[in-house]
Amino acid sequence: MSRVAALALLAALAACRPDCTPARPGAAPIVLLVTVDTFRADHVGVYGSRRAHTPNLDRLAADGIRFEQAYSAANVTVPSHLSLLTSLPIATHRVLTNHAETAPAVTTLHDRFAAAGYRTAAFVSALHLGPTGPLRSVLHGLDRWDAPEKAVRPFVATETTDHLIAWLRGACRGPAFAWTHLWDPHMPYAPPAPFDRQYYTGDPRDPRHTSMRDVQLDWVLHDLRPIRRRPGPHVLALRAVKDELHVSSRTARRLLLYPDQLAGYGADARDRLFPLIHTAQLNLHRTLPYNPPLAGFLTGIRDVDYPRALYAGEVSYVDEQLGRLRTTLEDWGIADRVVLVVTGDHGEGLGDHGLYFNHIGLWDEMLRVPLIVWAPGRVAPGVRREPVSGLDVAPSLLRLAGLDVPTAMEGRDVFAADARGPIVAEAAKGSQITLRDGDWKLVRTLESAWVNDAFHPARGDVELYDLAGDGAERVNRAAEAPEVTRALAARLDEWMRAHGIGVDGAGYRAQMPPHLGAAERERLRALGYVE
Repeated sequence: MSRVAALALLAALAACRPDCTPARPGAAPIVLLVTVDTFRADHVGVYGSRRAHTPNLDRLAADGIRFEQAYSAANVTVPSHLSLLTSLPIATHRVLTNHAETAPAVTTLHDRFAAAGYRTAAFVSALHLGPTGPLRSVLHGLDRWDAPEKAVRPFVATETTDHLIAWLRGACRGPAFAWTHLWDPHMPYAPPAPFDRQYYTGDPRDPRHTSMRDVQLDWVLHDLRPIRRRPGPHVLALRAVKDELHVSSRTARRLLLYPDQLAGYGADARDRLFPLIHTAQLNLHRTLPYNPPLAGFLTGIRDVDYPRALYAGEVSYVDEQLGRLRTTLEDWGIADRVVLVVTGDHGEGLGDHGLYFNHIGLWDEMLRVPLIVWAPGRVAPGVRREPVSGLDVAPSLLRLAGLDVPTAMEGRDVFAADARGPIVAEAAKGSQITLRDGDWKLVRTLESAWVNDAFHPARGDVELYDLAGDGAERVNRAAEAPEVTRALAARLDEWMRAHGIGVDGAGYRAQMPPHLGAAERERLRALGYVE
């Protein structure tokens, strides 16, 4: 059967109402967890979106509970999803990247629901969240696990929603639990019509536009192969690095891309070489082609507002599919038996703090995500304004279903009355960690990094932000508020030690995955996870 025919069959099945009569009176609910990749809270209407229209999410929030300040546990896909499914931080489950390491033996939501007699399934739109990825060792007991076959061809939201609805036809008598992952707002931004032009008019390639000229993208969004053969200012820089430091061509190229590593060769060498490297970098940012499967759509684009508009279009497209899911549940007469949670795994940089079209760092635009709970008859509509974490999703879902929460889960039931302590979030590879307590947010850099001129934190850097007066996180107040800095640093030290992580981050480095094979590296390059 062709792909088109299969999708047509799924759509036809969805149009026919199944028999969803509960298997027994008072049956357990149908629990649906929907995670949207790269999903900024500020692109949802009820969270104050200035561009993207999300009428279906807004209606879910109006009829359910919206958590105004929800934060992901990590800034990268696989670690964050494992935290969502286990209520464990990276420091505990030790999956630090999207690479092909295997997750440890930990209890997941699926385990708890399966033990209670639920049918369990996962419908994911990206290959690395499927049964061949790092989660294979912890989700192997699923009744159903759908994922695409190729990294460069993720499912679009329509396909994944079709798969979920088709499964629900046979599972709607309950009890059932399904995790559904929608990839669409992730790069490359390619919403279908009419969302591809909903938020942009004109020609983004018009030479009168110049806003893309000085955008410095993460190197993973570029095709780096021409560095080896293309003449230009970088050749002079490479020769200087090789002659000065007596290193191989490969090491010289690495230092060209990540000059923070020059620190290992001494301050004098850095001072001499950095100006030349910096000039070469600026030229490369402007002339290197884009990584074809990930950022090729940016080729020739001169207006930075165009990819931002496409991102907003992706969010609106996802919103349409979530509306279709809700309509299906209502048409089938099972809405009052459903617990539906919609959230994100992390956010996305759209130029905030000089970071474009990637999710690096621990700024709020990388961590603050929507969290909406729609459970007619189980939760009263309202807005909760206290900060909550992605770690809180699993215990809250279990309690809403009337199930016990394992003591190993570190999050809390957000519907319980107990107070929330500080929220900790961790960066990929354990490179940074942040603690939020009230309106104060402390960020500590554990490993130096070089992304671009705007973001190159050094190991040992400490930042402190007053979110009440500086929600955009523009002013580092660590020096002018030393007492607050010390107090939050002490709490963070305590948290890290309790999780087996030295305050210098040594415990993270010990858990980094082994060297990637060629096939795995190519697959991750297509997703933008390695250069």
